[in-house]
This record gives sequence, C-alpha cells and structure tokens, in this order.
Amino acid sequence: MTLRSATTERVRDLRDALTTMPQTRTWLACALVFVLFVACAAPIGLLSDFLRPGVPNLSAKDAFNTALLIFIQPALVEELVFRGLLLPRDARSVRGRRLLAIAGGALVIYVVSHPINAMFFRPEVLYVFDNPVYLVLAALLGIACTVAYFISKSIWPPVVIHWITVLTWLWFLGGRTLLHM
Repeated sequence: MTLRSATTERVRDLRDALTTMPQTRTWLACALVFVLFVACAAPIGLLSDFLRPGVPNLSAKDAFNTALLIFIQPALVEELVFRGLLLPRDARSVRGRRLLAIAGGALVIYVVSHPINAMFFRPEVLYVFDNPVYLVLAALLGIACTVAYFISKSIWPPVVIHWITVLTWLWFLGGRTLLHM
C-alpha cells in the first residue's frame, strides 16, 4: 500500500466514522463498555486518592461552557486523532496481531500525549498529567474508547465516553481542584 492510498483510506475511514450514527443496540453495547471502564477505573482512582468525590460549585453558565469546551477538546479532537485517524474503522479488515500492534501503538501515543501537552501548554499542572495513577486511568479510558470505536465503527460513542468521563472527573471527582480551575 502506498502512502497516498493509506492516507486516502484514513481520510475515508474518518469521514465514515463521523457520519455513522450507531443504532440503539450498538449504543447499549458501548454503554456496557463504559460501565466496565468505570468498574475498573473507579477503584484505582478512589483507593489511590487521585479521585476525590465532591459537589461542584458551578454556575449554570460555567457548567454549560465547561461541557461545551470539554466536548470539543479533549473529547472530539482527541477521539478524531487517536481513534478516527490512527485506527482502522473496521477492525476485521486487519489481522489479529497487526490490529493489536496498531491499537497498542495508538494507545501509547494517546497516553503519552497528555504529559507532553501539559509540558508545552500548561506546565503548572504537569504533576497531574504525569501522575502514574492519571496515566493508568487515561490508558483505561483509551482502551474503552478503542473498544467502543471498534464495536460501533463510529467516532460518536468514544466521544461521548470521553466527554462524560472528563466532565465527571472535573465536576464530581476533584479534577477542577487538581487543575486549579
């Protein structure tokens, strides 16, 4: 496969992932993936004291603005890059070990991008994004989003999973305090 045809395939996959709206049954399967992610991530975050349950002190305007911003970045932008561009839309089109290597590589890049972004754009919160617990939770989220992408062949379930996860962390699990927001 040439670079040009590979690029064309990635762009076509991304377009199709953006324009595919999963059926109810697929959304339910992706919701189960989200529940399994929460079942794995919550104990790790709570027992390590990285996640600290609380009630947010937000105005309706702040809540809306935060929800909108988080939907765009990180949820939509990161899912477009780390799932839509880096992964094949149809997992069956790639053989087992190769698919595992591609998905594993995309996951590593996804996890590593967080501390790198913090170094360049918000160095004052690097201690959050290079925290081993945060990185494990990010890896679990990346796995959940990858599985949802492969199940649905759509970018939207991973975007929703990512969005709900980050909002829950910011609003109810101490993320705003850690990020000095």
